[in-house]
Amino acid sequence: MSVLDKILEIYKKYYICSHCLGRMFALLGTNTTNFERGGSLLLSLLIDNHANYLSHDKKLESNAIDNLKILAEYANFIPAQKVLEYEGIEYKKFSNEKVCHLCRDIFNNLEKYEKRAKELIEDINFNNFLVGTTPDSQIINNEDIFKAELNLLNSESFKSHFNRVIGKMLTNELNKSANFENPEIVFVYKINYNEFSVELKIKSIFIAGKYNKFIRGIPQTKWICKKCLGTGCELCNYTGKKYETSIQELISPEFVKESMASDTKFHGAGREDIDVRMLGSGRPFILELKNPKIRRLNLDKIQELTNKIQTEKVRINDLRYSDKNEVIQIKMNAENTRKSYKVLVQADKDLDLTEFNNKVIVLKNRLENQKISQRTPTRVSHRRADMIREKTIFNIKEKYIEPKLFEFVIETQGGTYIKELVSGDNARTTPSFSEIFGVPLTCKELDVINIEK
Repeated sequence: MSVLDKILEIYKKYYICSHCLGRMFALLGTNTTNFERGGSLLLSLLIDNHANYLSHDKKLESNAIDNLKILAEYANFIPAQKVLEYEGIEYKKFSNEKVCHLCRDIFNNLEKYEKRAKELIEDINFNNFLVGTTPDSQIINNEDIFKAELNLLNSESFKSHFNRVIGKMLTNELNKSANFENPEIVFVYKINYNEFSVELKIKSIFIAGKYNKFIRGIPQTKWICKKCLGTGCELCNYTGKKYETSIQELISPEFVKESMASDTKFHGAGREDIDVRMLGSGRPFILELKNPKIRRLNLDKIQELTNKIQTEKVRINDLRYSDKNEVIQIKMNAENTRKSYKVLVQADKDLDLTEFNNKVIVLKNRLENQKISQRTPTRVSHRRADMIREKTIFNIKEKYIEPKLFEFVIETQGGTYIKELVSGDNARTTPSFSEIFGVPLTCKELDVINIEK
């Protein structure tokens, strides 16, 4: 059966619009739209049958009249109606109540879909976009049955066609280009035969930098109160948080203000404990700004204002634009970094300088450029997997302060539990400073002083 015969078979059973007719044969022919293809197929069918009608062959003439009536009465093809009127052949007027069997005339009323999308981005700053569609199962099932019944093998889906035609309309209207790999915003249509909705998904902005934490007692990210789950209760003083503030909360406000973002997510290259300061050149981080209305930010201004406001608590530097891939990388590479810590160590008994120096010699021989084994510390075992990790200790420098107080600068592999390296954590870390010294030692104060790749 030829394509033209197939079209007649379609319209003998169903009315479909030119958009849907064209996409039923979308894989045939190039450099045209489905709407234009549908119109061209109808026109070809009209020309072929008009020629047969004018051939003076009675058999061809009779068949041509039947086919022209199908085009005029069932396909509502106006050129066919004009031909019949010109030739003086009567036909039944097309019923205005008929709608496309496949799309229910969705493709003949695309302006409302375009208008709804435009309303969503009136105050949004972006350079490119993408259109996505979730058609209702009724649309998909109806179309599958139609194509199977008529053995249509060269068609395009409702979803692909809708995405493309709306995408072209928005490109022209907004003067913005479509981006299929990494769009800044995505219009997601949910469509059934009776109604539709549009959800606007805005790609996050990722800002990389480094931070210093100058005070103890604040976590890296916001901790929601476990009892009320953020709603506020007596335990958390109705703040919804376990701690008053965090690095994330201290540095985010200017970013949120400038970008008009709805929220932030903080991604750190590892994290220090709440009671540990982050000194030196700072810890790498990436701040994710969610649903930003403005994408081009003055990072120098944000850095200056943040540092001015939070001067005694935190500092940020080296701000630059980043992406989601780098978020994955900084988390994956955290353990491959070298980190230096300054730790103030308290001993349970007095050690004179000579005794201290002798123990340090043994300490360095046992630990420098050697691996230690650390079972998940007791203090974090409730929230981290119980496992044994091997970590390398690279270098140790010591300072004797007084008989029960010493200072060490320790360079280690990222992810080393320094407090447990000192205390031993009841032999969960071995060897440890306490084990080698033969004296119970505890970490009194701890600072991160350098992080390098």
